[in-house]
Amino acid sequence: MYARVNTIFGPSDKVAAGIARVEGTDRAAVEASRGNRGLTTLMDIDAGVIVAVSYWDNLIHSSAPALTRVRERVAAAAEGDLVVESYAVVWQEPGPTLAWPGATVRVDRVQVDPATAVTGQEFVRTQVLQQTRLDQGFCGAEFLIDRGRGAALLLTTWTSAAAATRTDAVVAQLRDVRTRTSITLRRTETYVLVRGCVPI
Repeated sequence: MYARVNTIFGPSDKVAAGIARVEGTDRAAVEASRGNRGLTTLMDIDAGVIVAVSYWDNLIHSSAPALTRVRERVAAAAEGDLVVESYAVVWQEPGPTLAWPGATVRVDRVQVDPATAVTGQEFVRTQVLQQTRLDQGFCGAEFLIDRGRGAALLLTTWTSAAAATRTDAVVAQLRDVRTRTSITLRRTETYVLVRGCVPI
């Protein structure tokens, strides 16, 4: 499976308009498209950022002209600039708690050495997330990677912002084993879940 991450950067007072656009007929258009596996939407009102992650069985389906128009309409409603990224979904790990609208989604952007990508991504799943997997505040995680660039996203979803701080321990472990796994943390972003579609 693949993910197309659409990020819109605009004024904070236009986030609601952008979200209303994507959660209206535009969501239906995306979900009805050939090859679509769902759509997750996130927002950071203070920063004026909207993130729409669409999932696909093949990335070519995400480039249909009708979907390009959908992205343009949402960006126009939010009066923002659109940045599009594409990733392979390496794994998804459900948690013991469902992710409801309003949950906190933490996005840790990391750089992975392509030569050791498999080792690094499995280390995160089997070792680093082990301590959070059964936490009642943990709703799930997923790991996305662009193997060509070595850019990856670790998304963890939590019931609240307070619970999401437990990810700090995960990130600390990444720093501790950076030499062995060749994973380097670039930056962390935090969002509110508007609507999800997969067990992340």
